[in-house]
Amino acid sequence: MTMTSNYRIYRRRLDLGSRIHQLHSTEQLAIGILDTGTPEQLEENLSWYVEHMNYALHVVTQEGRLDITAMQEAYKAVTFLVFPSSALTGEKINAVANECHTSYFLIVRSDLLLVRFDGAALFALMAEKGAPAALASLIANMDKEIAPTLRSPHLEERRLEPRSHFPTEGAPGGENTLYPVMALGLYDRALFQRLRGFDEKIHSEYFQALDWGIRCYLLGHTIQATSHLLMQFADRQSIIEDRSESEGFKRCYTKALSIQQIKGKNLIRKYKGFVDKEALSDEVKKRLLWLLKSDFFQLLEHWQFPAEELP
Repeated sequence: MTMTSNYRIYRRRLDLGSRIHQLHSTEQLAIGILDTGTPEQLEENLSWYVEHMNYALHVVTQEGRLDITAMQEAYKAVTFLVFPSSALTGEKINAVANECHTSYFLIVRSDLLLVRFDGAALFALMAEKGAPAALASLIANMDKEIAPTLRSPHLEERRLEPRSHFPTEGAPGGENTLYPVMALGLYDRALFQRLRGFDEKIHSEYFQALDWGIRCYLLGHTIQATSHLLMQFADRQSIIEDRSESEGFKRCYTKALSIQQIKGKNLIRKYKGFVDKEALSDEVKKRLLWLLKSDFFQLLEHWQFPAEELP
């Protein structure tokens, strides 16, 4: 067991052959399973992943949820990341990215089924020139209906209100989406860390994902949703995000909307009513001002909508 400042790490137990192999190679994929359902769902899911997905498995949970000693004995090939108390989705995913040491990582949840994972197609998309920073999963409900989980940028009376779209049926490859809904998807680990992961000072899964997605685009990257990756809630009819304005949400607004690019030059324009002073000073002025390739208003203007839903 190892202790970081935020969580304990119970590492998987590898045989000697596997350890020697790991010293000389980088594994391609890690899977981060967020413990969001019942203990029974987690065990059921874990057993399935161990049997069907021969990749490095990481479970992210919290103290008191599981008997870690018993789980380690039952699942020797699994690493457990244990937070002392309830943690935000972004914190959990940052932990997976920090610990997995793989080229890519896939984020799933224990109350979801991984219905489709076309590894060859997904890795091919991530290997293309100008590949996306992440591939967002399509999500289905208990009736196997695909939810409208494509997102496009939109401002409504000065508020960030991304619009929802259904994926285009039969679309090859991927379609642009503003962020991965519920942060579910396949991430390029090196790029994720270069973009500095999710903002842990934002106390909302939705605003963390939105902030990361907008940052990707403004720094010159994309996020794509693809039918090669599909997850399903087996016991949910509707799939709804909590978009309430939690602590730190103004950090998202400040980073997304405080810079305007005029004639190729980035200028600070405070977005009145939605300014986080710390984010303006530490993020916008010190980092983003010099790095942004575009601004949110250009993103709005040039966004490519799904073929069937042009505004």
